[in-house]
Amino acid sequence: MPGTTELPRTRGLLLSVDVDSLDLYLSLYGHAVDDASARALVETTYTVGVSRFLELFDELGVSATFFAVGRDLAVPAAGRVLSAAAAAGHTVGNHTFSHRYDFIRLPEEAARDEILRGHTAVERTVGKPPVIFRAPGYNMTSREYALLDAMGYRYDASPLPSPPYLAIKYTVMAGVRILGRRSRSIWGNPAAFAGATRPYRRGSLLVLPNAVSPVLRLPVIGTTLSTAPGPLYDHFLSALAREEFVSLEFHAVDLMERQEDGLPEPLRAQRDLSIPVSVKRARFRRFIESLKERLPLFTP
Repeated sequence: MPGTTELPRTRGLLLSVDVDSLDLYLSLYGHAVDDASARALVETTYTVGVSRFLELFDELGVSATFFAVGRDLAVPAAGRVLSAAAAAGHTVGNHTFSHRYDFIRLPEEAARDEILRGHTAVERTVGKPPVIFRAPGYNMTSREYALLDAMGYRYDASPLPSPPYLAIKYTVMAGVRILGRRSRSIWGNPAAFAGATRPYRRGSLLVLPNAVSPVLRLPVIGTTLSTAPGPLYDHFLSALAREEFVSLEFHAVDLMERQEDGLPEPLRAQRDLSIPVSVKRARFRRFIESLKERLPLFTP
């Protein structure tokens, strides 16, 4: 990748949670949400999903990075939960202001504004400016890296170097279109899903790719840890246990359940939301416990 320098000696376990609210998931499947419903879904995402991750991390004695969408922090309950996370020693990262899936297609000033407004919302909420960024949908181009560099960011945790993930995403998007709806997701930048799997420098930024399996580059994220058959889950665990650096990404919805938590019916399309929270929690706990036995926590 032009302009990058791989750093194979970077060592550690970065745990992160993307706080993508439930209304964003509905938009992926082509369902519109009014403002009042969106605020209620943001509140549920934080008070249920994020709170459950905070409890899990507290039990494990680990710190994590929560990537917050700036606009959501105008919801009082979201701000309270995120402030509690920061007070407990967790890092808060910038996930843009409005989580525009077409972030990389915006005019440069609009893209800069998305980063800056998200940055300001995080700093206002937790009293500390974010130093780490993650783009919506894992999509980045050289322009966005240059914007982050100019704004003084130290880390980017956007890439998911997994062509199989991209293939699944395209399949879902095509299915939504066949049903006559329009997904908010975009085809994106395929090159962003085929880069280095280990940390590397890009200008002054340390880029921290999300975890994938060796060879096939299957995504090792909360969704796959929830749904993978036992042998594949064990393969993921043994493979990552041999890595020097692991960026393990979850989403707040990973510890939610559609029926139990009274989530919108259209989210039945999200397969992992049908799995009991107790099952997912146990799988996440085992995975984190195993990795933290041999890797120090990486804190941005």
